[in-house]
Amino acid sequence: MPTRANSSAPPTWLTTLVATFAAIAALLWLLPLLTSHTILFPAGPNFEDILVYKGRFTVYHSLKFFTSRAFSGFAYPAGAAPIYEAFYKTSDPIQTYLFLASIATILALAATLFLLHRSGAIKLFPILLLLSFPLVFLIQRANIEIALWIIIVLGLIAFRRNALILAAILFGIAASIKLYPIFLLGLFLKRKQDLLAFAAGLITAILSMAAAISYAGPTFAIAAKGFFTGVDRFQDHYVDKVSQVEVLFDHSLFSPIKYWCFLNHTSPAPFTQTYYLLAGAFALLLFLRIRTLPPLNRIVFLVAAMVCLPPVSFNYTLVHLYAPLLLLLCALATQRQRPPASAALALALLLLLTLPLVSLNVLHALPTGPLQSIILLALLITAALSPWPDSPAQALR
Repeated sequence: MPTRANSSAPPTWLTTLVATFAAIAALLWLLPLLTSHTILFPAGPNFEDILVYKGRFTVYHSLKFFTSRAFSGFAYPAGAAPIYEAFYKTSDPIQTYLFLASIATILALAATLFLLHRSGAIKLFPILLLLSFPLVFLIQRANIEIALWIIIVLGLIAFRRNALILAAILFGIAASIKLYPIFLLGLFLKRKQDLLAFAAGLITAILSMAAAISYAGPTFAIAAKGFFTGVDRFQDHYVDKVSQVEVLFDHSLFSPIKYWCFLNHTSPAPFTQTYYLLAGAFALLLFLRIRTLPPLNRIVFLVAAMVCLPPVSFNYTLVHLYAPLLLLLCALATQRQRPPASAALALALLLLLTLPLVSLNVLHALPTGPLQSIILLALLITAALSPWPDSPAQALR
């Protein structure tokens, strides 16, 4: 399909759409100033997520790491533990985290400038900065999702440059840290010749997990049991229970069910297995359609599935939507003809998901997490409707 010259301005409708969402974002950023406290972030100190396990990691590589009740239980897969350990081995984990976050932010801004310049949409850069809530939320929490974000973005760059084995290996490493990036291996299920990359990603995930378990000690069996117990406890606390605060920031497709249970003072635990079955069947049926569509459709679908299909997913995971958003934005900026309606709708949904919607609670109590889950559901369906255009600027070459 013909593309616009790099020096051309993006279509008027595209500039208007992005500017409209940026204006809404500006208003939402300002809303919390109407109250004496901010509602943009959960209650508690800043950078809390990086400090929560500091005490437990004083006994890492020992049985006490898994059995001690003196510290917060470790609730991540084994691949996440070495990342926490690396932060805690520095003199100040918060400063180390902020340094990493600064580097990641600078590189993300540079990549955005580069792609917008190549697609002729550089004038959109300043207003896109207003759509930064997921990244701000991530840094405010100091969650290690930032490490996952870096790995996944590098994997998407490798995929776009046709380095499929490298991309699959990076996705496999990411899956050993928080499990759900395993969805991205679906990128390698369109052609038979891509199955080698799929296998490489799956093997990498297994080997990375095994290596992290072995490294943790004191024995492989003890560590494996300990990590799986921790993940089970995470489900007990965040999936089978729900609080008024958490429902504001949880955009999983399970979130509306949890919100209904919260209103009715009951546990969502009885619905968990049914959710897994229904969500899995729904995603599989859509994927059978998606796998035949262009790479851009598949990237948007699989990244969105990655952040909404797990039964708990907080706002910081929305940073993963930035790469699909930027790729789709650049594709639409280079099109002479009117793009498919589904592509424009998907861009609008992605922009909507970057807004600080939680600030609406200043005006009226709203289940913003469940609202975001509905938007993500619409994005999944939209990505499966029709093929979207691609552009050379997106190939990252």
